Amino acid sequence: MRYEDKSGSFRRQYPRRDFSRKIGVLCDGSYFVCDSREIGEGGMSIRSEYILTEGHQVVLSFQVPNGNFVFLRGTIVSTQKKQGDGTVTHGLSFNEIDFSIKRQIRSYVSARADSA
Repeated sequence: MRYEDKSGSFRRQYPRRDFSRKIGVLCDGSYFVCDSREIGEGGMSIRSEYILTEGHQVVLSFQVPNGNFVFLRGTIVSTQKKQGDGTVTHGLSFNEIDFSIKRQIRSYVSARADSA
């Protein structure tokens, strides 16, 4: 979920942190592996060769740093393709997330960047 601030810009509900890992994505019966960009309690961004449609549901599989290997359902909330770049950046929100997984992600996001 995003909130509009006084300047008309949008900001996320939860802070995010850089998260460069391989992520498994299952979407519409197709599975592929792509790179993640950042993560927060409410969602993450991924970078893929595939264009995914906003509103589509996905299942993500990845290892939370210093935590569990997880499978989370998510929704594509944004798609951004830059001119001349062969990849697409997607913003995803997690649909439902166990409190224990949320706590692991929160711990990673709030830790110092040099400790990961």
